[in-house]
Amino acid sequence: MRWDDTDKLMSFINGLVDEKQEGKGSEIFTGFEEKLTRDDEASWVADQIVKLENLEMVSVLAEVSGRIVGVGQITKGHYRETRHHGELGLTVLASHRGIGIGKQMIRILLREAKKIGVKNVDVEFLAANRAAANAYERAGFTEVGKIPGKVQRDRKLLDSMIMARKL
Repeated sequence: MRWDDTDKLMSFINGLVDEKQEGKGSEIFTGFEEKLTRDDEASWVADQIVKLENLEMVSVLAEVSGRIVGVGQITKGHYRETRHHGELGLTVLASHRGIGIGKQMIRILLREAKKIGVKNVDVEFLAANRAAANAYERAGFTEVGKIPGKVQRDRKLLDSMIMARKL
């Protein structure tokens, strides 16, 4: 991730908002409900760049024809006692799911996280997202729990699943 990715990242995030509003993003686990402004996105990118420079996280962007179609990161724990643990977040646009982009992003993120001292990783996503569960299982993750009703969407409570693995 670099400064010059800001506009493409804003387009990516706003594309996820569109997916959710159109009902295409029913399986994605993102807190974005409204489109972001460039100032919002620039602030987020600045925060991410500081974390990258301080080796607090690793990040990977997937691009197709100059357009960002996937964003992923593993962020180290915030406390000294949890700095060895990483939290993975990954999203791929609906138009590019199911073709192996997420699989490659996971592989790269795990490799790079190991380089900055991460020993184990967890990921949380909507339990109904079987494609995500399958991708993480193939990458060596195992289910460690569910949180019933964590997400409220369209007046429904949706469970989240947590998976983890050692590096």
